[in-house]
Amino acid sequence: MTEDLFPEFDAASKSDWIAQASKEIKGRDVSATLSSKLWDTLVLKPFYTQEDLSSPIVQQRFHSPSETVGFPPRRWQNLVSVLPGDTNAQILNALENGAEGLVLHLNGFEDLSELLEGVLPQYISIFVLPMGNPVAALKTFLEWADATSASADSISGGMLWTPSDLSFDQSESFGLGTEILAELLEMSGPYSSFAPFCIKTSRYTESGGNPIEALGLGLGELIELIDSMDIDPNVIFSKIFLEASVGENHFGEIVRLKAFRMAISQLASLYGVELKEEVMSLFCKTAQWSKSLLDPNTNLIRQTYEAMSAVLGGANWLWVQPLQEEVCSEMERRIARNVSSILREEAYLDKVMDPGAGAYFLENLKEEILHNSKAQLSKIEALGGWSKAFQKGEIHASIRQQREKILNEVLQNQVTKIGANKYPPPSTSSTELVWEPFEEKLHELNPIRATYLLELQILAES
Repeated sequence: MTEDLFPEFDAASKSDWIAQASKEIKGRDVSATLSSKLWDTLVLKPFYTQEDLSSPIVQQRFHSPSETVGFPPRRWQNLVSVLPGDTNAQILNALENGAEGLVLHLNGFEDLSELLEGVLPQYISIFVLPMGNPVAALKTFLEWADATSASADSISGGMLWTPSDLSFDQSESFGLGTEILAELLEMSGPYSSFAPFCIKTSRYTESGGNPIEALGLGLGELIELIDSMDIDPNVIFSKIFLEASVGENHFGEIVRLKAFRMAISQLASLYGVELKEEVMSLFCKTAQWSKSLLDPNTNLIRQTYEAMSAVLGGANWLWVQPLQEEVCSEMERRIARNVSSILREEAYLDKVMDPGAGAYFLENLKEEILHNSKAQLSKIEALGGWSKAFQKGEIHASIRQQREKILNEVLQNQVTKIGANKYPPPSTSSTELVWEPFEEKLHELNPIRATYLLELQILAES
């Protein structure tokens, strides 16, 4: 029997709370006065109660139970980049000081035996980010992995690649992407824990798109892929992982990641595939869209609470990226690497399986995000599917419209960006910026920052 901790207080209904809130704001309408919007899409009520729940609360499991007694219920691996020009000493130093996995930026012609000397792939996760031909990049990685004498089933990680990359980056047909995927699936067949492709939703959010729309587009890509390939859906779902870029809306991102898992699981059931949420793997990285060149210190704060959102949302792998990682200092890379360790060793976020379960606000928001992402998917299907929507330019038009709106709102101070248009650091000058002009071809959706126009204005004025 649950103990009544506050017997001296009378039970209050939601209507009681609304009446009290109305009294506090001098009789004004509570919803009209105190409601807000998430991502310009979802109306957030001033508060939520148990009466708002449409279904029983279910605690989500993000990891299969461990056979090791006392092992924490939440496990994620801290990933760091291996960039062109990095040395073996740098890689080993990172792995000895907090890193638990690598993101290899490969073009397929590297000598990994020298670069990764001393790295034991059976004990870490390794992801391949192809900088050219994905087949060549995977071939180079698997040849090195086999040469280490690690067993095939101990190699874990995946390819940070999806068939739509060819469409966006090279204006190739989606069909060519599926042909390459078929080859990658065959190559990775013996490696049961290595996924040869992902559902890459960061393509849309890092280009300025609505995060909820990104979920719908990701689902649309997966449906297009399954329907166009002569491969058992069981194989597709068993060799895939989910990828997302986590932005600065803390609670919204937590729930979006949880909804992403649920949506994929529900989609799998439509194809007759039983896919439990804890079996799916979720790769999360901190966003570049939310950062600014104008204030590096604020970027450190943002990447920390974005990483926290990723962990609470159920990330299996966490990649904390410094802004402009290719040119940033070793100290910035070290700080980014240490974020995950702090969340685990000092914040103890690995000790509770699903900290967000039971929060009335998050539970309602999860249902709304699921509903809206499915509505986005319905729009795509009405256009003839993801590939037809791409060919018609509908995907690009929608993302670019959202991006232009936010860029101008930040420039005109209609949206507050701390460290950029609000409380900028006094020492900011154009000489401190590593400036790269934004360019985008008709078929592309390239990453950009929400503060880009503001940065451009400051550069022009200096």
